[in-house]
Amino acid sequence: MSVSVVIPHLRGTEILIEALDDLAGERKQHPGMEVLVVDNASTDGSVDAARSKHPWIKVLHLEENLGYAGGCNAGIRATHGNWVWLLNDDVRLRKGVIKEMLVVATSADDIASVQPKLLARRKENYFDYAGGAGGLMDRYGYPFALGRIGGVLEEDKGQYDESQEIFWSSGTACLWRRSALEEIGLLDEGFFAHMEEIDLAWRAWNAGWRLMSAPKGVVVHLGGGTLSYQAWRKMYLNHRNALITVAKNVEAKSLIWLLPLRLVLDNGIGFAEAVLGHPTRIFAVWAGWLAFLVRTPSWVIGRRQAQSIRKRSDRDVAKNVYSGSILIKYLRGVRSVTKLYPR
Repeated sequence: MSVSVVIPHLRGTEILIEALDDLAGERKQHPGMEVLVVDNASTDGSVDAARSKHPWIKVLHLEENLGYAGGCNAGIRATHGNWVWLLNDDVRLRKGVIKEMLVVATSADDIASVQPKLLARRKENYFDYAGGAGGLMDRYGYPFALGRIGGVLEEDKGQYDESQEIFWSSGTACLWRRSALEEIGLLDEGFFAHMEEIDLAWRAWNAGWRLMSAPKGVVVHLGGGTLSYQAWRKMYLNHRNALITVAKNVEAKSLIWLLPLRLVLDNGIGFAEAVLGHPTRIFAVWAGWLAFLVRTPSWVIGRRQAQSIRKRSDRDVAKNVYSGSILIKYLRGVRSVTKLYPR
């Protein structure tokens, strides 16, 4: 069993070296592990500094910044492990995280991906925005996570410490079975950044695979290093790519009613944010929809490819999504996933 760690990197010397410091410790438990830093056309000398301190790493230099998706795909193609761990460069690893992920990942042959518990580096007793303890989805295609609904983060009190099925594994630290990637394809490089891991996970579900959380493994994430969570470009990419994800992965009969409803819901989000003092959100919604429509020829091609590997119907996949609207629940004051799934 071999693991390849792929780290796309654009800038930042200290964060990269810290992540590699922690991976050096993990290598002692997994001596065959390869670590590849994908240099996304960095210009700050950070990759050279990292290789100087950690000469055991491999480096793949790209001539231009291909974004998260393009950088990860280049790294996947250049590595050989049975398992590929896509890892952000702004993380710290708790000891034994790879072992804990592999325990879950190898527990069944139909598990395509696992995600460790993600905690916020700025406040380590709280879950991280990028994926919490595992990504979830509602029936209208809006993502949330164990430990995060909307922008509200839950305190980690051990409430999600049992491994369970999740809908998507965060691109911050997602471990993928290479054979699953060979079947469903790699990340959609047209996304550039944001939501591509959800599109990948949705394809995996449609193809009959499962995704799991591995909460005994812990990664602490800084987050917002490339784009802050309130940056206009980040909001725009999230809206555009969310629409493409839905359009690619649901059946035609679902798409007919879901896209018009998304138009209403997205605008509702934008106007609500504007009322609350964030007027740029509505412009991000409109720009996202416009780009989605302009890109129709490309996502239609992506849709054909995604649908060609389908083994499950939307009805089957729906068993793994929240049956209601996370937006409505949020507006009604629900701030914890435990309130959605009472035991």
